[in-house]
Formats: sequence, structure tokens, C-alpha cells
Amino acid sequence: MSETYGERLNLVPKPFYIHKVHRTTPFNMPANHYHDAYEIYYMLSGERYYFIKDRTYRILPGDLVLIDKFVLHKTQTITKEHERVLIQYHDGLIDPIAGSSGWDPKPIFETPVLRLNIKQQAVVEGLIDKLLEESKSPTPESPLYVKIALTELLLFAGRCIREQTGSPLRAEPDNPMFERVSGVAAYINEHYAEPLSLTLLSELFHINPHYLSRIFNKVTGFSFVEYVNLVRLKEAQKLLVAGDKNVTQIADCVGFESLSHFGRVFKAAMGMSPKDFRKKFGS
Repeated sequence: MSETYGERLNLVPKPFYIHKVHRTTPFNMPANHYHDAYEIYYMLSGERYYFIKDRTYRILPGDLVLIDKFVLHKTQTITKEHERVLIQYHDGLIDPIAGSSGWDPKPIFETPVLRLNIKQQAVVEGLIDKLLEESKSPTPESPLYVKIALTELLLFAGRCIREQTGSPLRAEPDNPMFERVSGVAAYINEHYAEPLSLTLLSELFHINPHYLSRIFNKVTGFSFVEYVNLVRLKEAQKLLVAGDKNVTQIADCVGFESLSHFGRVFKAAMGMSPKDFRKKFGS
């Protein structure tokens, strides 16, 4: 049984979105997953591997996942059955509430995973229930109520982060394979503007290229080429929105070998050309 509210797109079309689902069969997220909204993911039951930017985490019931906008992420099956709640919201949604106090929620998303205790789980689940109810049966007061409850959820997450400072979370699977892939992914995120190939990375990290290709896909859910292209595409999106460089310069800045290659990859992933993307979303 599942409940769905709103829509989910690569570019999140609404200022606020919440989605609760209980899946009873194995499920892996589709590829090309990053977006222009902040994301909060709460695990109610089951377990999932959650790859975020360059590291894999094992997510357990009661874990709260916090994903910054334009960060690559993907979940994969551990247990056959799982239940989770996903929330997405845009910049500006809670500014009237948070801005009046001078509080900035953005640093909260620098901590990708929070392992909550039983008491903390009860608080988070109560706030999520309020958000689900306001979204399922909206009233004239619901838009303001959603902003207040979301702000309270973020404030509470920030408090939990502060309380856990000095107690590092061991969320990553204790597996050398995961650590090696995390190193490769981190290198790609830092050097996306440079020429990158499976052969180059296998030499740098002393891993057989065929083995690297296989474990990279297994750990992250992305193929090596797909991940490199997605890292480059999300950086290209930022530059296209900013509007400081032309499309040819952007293709070069993010590491594509030619403008035509950039155009093909961008359109395949985004469903529109870089120029059309700029017209639609550029500042």
C-alpha cells in the first residue's frame, strides 16, 4: 500500500513536496537523480544502501537523510521490503519564518545521515505526520502550517546534529570495496573538468579496470561513464543558470571533449538542449 502526494521530477516543480511509500518488492532508484531542491528522507522500516555524492551509507529504520540540492544520490535494495518518507523543498519556502530570526538551515545539509534515538524518532515522526496530513487534506491554513512544521523539523535536525558532534556515525558499510569506490567517486567530483577515463582511474587507484567498472556500478548504482557525465552535467546546469559563460565555454569548463558531445549528453539526460535549459531556468 502506498500514498503519493505531488510530483517528483529531476527539476522539482513545486516549492514543497512530500511522498510516503511502503514497497514490498525490491526497488532501485532510477539513474540521473539529482535536483534543484533540498531533500529529507526518513526510513520507517527496512534497510537501504544510500549513495550520496561519493559515499555509500547503510540506512536503517529511524535514520534521517539530508541531501543538499544538486548532489547526486541513489538508493539500492538491501531488504526486500521498506517504508520511507521523502520531502523536497526549494530555497525561499521557509525564508519568511527562518529569515526573521537570522537562522540559516543550509549548514544542516552538510551532515548527510543522522542516526536518531527512540525519543528523537518520535519527534521526527510526529512532525512528518503533520506534514503528510496537511498535504493530504489541505485547508486554507495548510501552506503556512507546512512551512512552520518543516521549519520545526529542520530546527530539530540541527539540534540533533549538534548533540551528536564528537560521536561520528559509522553509517558506511565496513567493506574495503565501498571505501575504494568512495575514493574514486571523490576524485571524479574534484577533477570532473579534466580528462577522465576508466583506464586512468584504474591506474591511479591500482585497480583492474574491469573490476573497477563492476564494483563502481555495484556500489553506486551508476556506471562509471554515467557517473562522470552526471557530475559534469550538474556543474553545467549551475553555470547555465548563472549565465556568465556561453554554452561552448561551459562545455569546456566541465570537461566535455566537444560542444556536440556536451549537447547530446545534456539533451539525453535533461530532455532539452543546453540553450533551451538556459532560456527556461537561467537568471
